[in-house]
Amino acid sequence: MYLQRAQEFFAFQYDFVAHALGASVLVGVVCGLVGSFLVLRGFSLMGDAIGHATLPGVAAAFLVVGHQHPAALLTGALVSAVIAAFTVGVFSRGPRVRSDAAIGIVLSVFFGIGIVLLAFIQTSATGMQAGLTQFLFGNAAAITGPQLQVLAVIGVVLCVLIGLHYRPLALLVFDEGFARSVGIKTTRLEVGLLAALSVAVVISIQAVGVILVAAMLIIPPSTGRFLAGRLPGVIAWSMSLGGLSGALGAFISYVFEGVATGPAMVLVATAFFGLALVFGPRGGLVWQVRLPGARRSREAL
Repeated sequence: MYLQRAQEFFAFQYDFVAHALGASVLVGVVCGLVGSFLVLRGFSLMGDAIGHATLPGVAAAFLVVGHQHPAALLTGALVSAVIAAFTVGVFSRGPRVRSDAAIGIVLSVFFGIGIVLLAFIQTSATGMQAGLTQFLFGNAAAITGPQLQVLAVIGVVLCVLIGLHYRPLALLVFDEGFARSVGIKTTRLEVGLLAALSVAVVISIQAVGVILVAAMLIIPPSTGRFLAGRLPGVIAWSMSLGGLSGALGAFISYVFEGVATGPAMVLVATAFFGLALVFGPRGGLVWQVRLPGARRSREAL
């Protein structure tokens, strides 16, 4: 049975299979790119906070529109994500609230509001038709052709904009003081990075869900750091492994019924991370064991 379903997957007999595969790969690539700058900047938990913060926006948009209109739901998610991102920025700049505490506060409050709104929707007359709980864990199989086209356009534009600002972003990540000294407006650049994060989260929640989107922002870049020593290499590995995790996640989800695409993507990405943690040439456990031995051998000679 599994072999037959695997053959069906690669034959693309059904449109939803191609849509799910395309969306999953797109999510992995975009999250890998944006996540590389976030991880190196020390903003890893921002992805988690903004991912959870999209839930009240989705629920509020449904209450306003009255039905599942994809554009309205994603717009609500984007508005909520942007508000959450700037709320964290405002809180963390104050003298009394640390950045990690600000992220935790925003994550908890926004997600709590979202759960309350979901409960209200589910008990209303249209609650049974809402189906908004799929945004918690994602449902890549429900993505339509037009939705995939919109997500692809947004993803390409986001990647191009980040590519155009690669050098100042690299300076911001590694040496903010130097970037400021050469005239780069670091505050504006940081706002742009948070805006890119918000967009990446919003285009990912349909496939991965608000709970697991942070994993796709953090795990592939963290894996790339074990495989490359320079930023271009980390980004290349992160985007490649993110896309491959998306493809394999979609495959596993189709072959094994009942397995959602989002969790499958995260598990595949985690497996890559585990391999890099052990065998990665940039700080992997195997190399840490071998290199001291090699040094001792040279010293003996």
